[in-house]
Amino acid sequence: MAKPQARFLFWGIALILVAAIAFAFPRLEAALNRWAESSVDVPESPVPPGDEVVGKPLELARALERRAICPDHVGIGWPSLLGPNDDCTSPETGLDWGWDESGPPEKWRVPAGDGYTSPVVLGSRLVLFHRSDGQEVVDCLDAETGDSLWSQSWPATYKCPFNHSSGPYSAPVLEDDRVYAIGAGGRLVCLNVEDGSEIWHRDTHEDYRVEIEVWPVSASPVIDGDLLFVNVGGRKAKAGVVAFDKRTGETVWTATDDGMSCSTPRLATIHDRRFLFVWAADTLVLLNPEDGHVYWRIPFAAKNYEAAHGTPPLIVGDIVLVSGYQTGNLCLRILADGSYEELWRDKRELLDSQYKNLLHLDGNVCGFSMVRKRMRCLDLETGTKQWEWRSKITAGSTIGVDGHYLVVGEKGRLAAVDMTPEGVEEMTMTVRPILQGPVLAYPALHNGLLYIRSDTELLCVDLRREAE
Repeated sequence: MAKPQARFLFWGIALILVAAIAFAFPRLEAALNRWAESSVDVPESPVPPGDEVVGKPLELARALERRAICPDHVGIGWPSLLGPNDDCTSPETGLDWGWDESGPPEKWRVPAGDGYTSPVVLGSRLVLFHRSDGQEVVDCLDAETGDSLWSQSWPATYKCPFNHSSGPYSAPVLEDDRVYAIGAGGRLVCLNVEDGSEIWHRDTHEDYRVEIEVWPVSASPVIDGDLLFVNVGGRKAKAGVVAFDKRTGETVWTATDDGMSCSTPRLATIHDRRFLFVWAADTLVLLNPEDGHVYWRIPFAAKNYEAAHGTPPLIVGDIVLVSGYQTGNLCLRILADGSYEELWRDKRELLDSQYKNLLHLDGNVCGFSMVRKRMRCLDLETGTKQWEWRSKITAGSTIGVDGHYLVVGEKGRLAAVDMTPEGVEEMTMTVRPILQGPVLAYPALHNGLLYIRSDTELLCVDLRREAE
């Protein structure tokens, strides 16, 4: 017969086990139910736009992973030279600004051919326009992996007589299911973004009797509605600026006898009216984008005809500013009837921007000086210098995003800075180049990934903040 102490111990242990099972069973049941539900169906909502999943577990896992890591910037894109807002800013948020002097993590890098064209990206596709083996090549890559999706090419006809790349120079434009690109020799193409097949093309130099005066085609096309605008530079054919039907490539209108420049045209709505600004070879021109009507032309160019200007106009409200190397600055206010008043003109070249972009900052304009190789900030309405930032970046292109600024230098360094009307505060800067320079193309930002290219490589770095 068992001792009383042993019986009490046995029943005590039994009661503890029963209580533990009773406590755990509902939680175990709930866990099993959650597992069963997840194995039956996968919710569609986490899949980002442009990441269609067709029953492929690996693709689904990658799409879900990207959504979890970077929920704030899915599907925004950088579809043209100046980005989604047409001003080198991005609405993306939640980026990781904590990278050290070695730079953000490298996602991938691939070889790139000659040229200064900027990459463009929309959805899951990135387009790189470059020159390789005597061909101008439009390559489409997977934006997340850098894998090649398709390639389209045609013979490169232009040879630069100076110590520069022979192009191409003009950034493509991505829109919906099409990509538009114009080569250094004037071949304008529209391709299907799914497979690269040609939809239409125009030989603009032949069609409009274009003669290259100093520099070849360098300005990027711009789109507004159903129209595609190009500073063709057909002086003899009175086709300085041409509007094409973007669906067919047919000519809708031609205007001016101005030559081509390297400055990409800008569209803007001012006083509830749509305007097209073209800084052509010799003049700043304002046009009606619907019919090509010319409101006015202002002669504004360097005396040295080889000093072609390449910075797009800056438009802030009703104020327009152009800035160029050996040209200086011209700042106008656009009036309700389409006329203008001149606010200021600077022959001292306080901000002689050359190919680099200009940014608006709280009533000021910021950009890099070509001669001084440093960033300067001027009051937009008066031209008064506010500050100057001298750094190891020397000169470069700038993106405003997430309350801060990314600066990609010509020598391949990357910096993150804060800019105010009082000056620049460096957050971090790479101690060495992350890409071998010169880096002359504008960068592109999409879905938390920053794309930077040189004459030899295209680099993708990851600015996405890990999910907590």
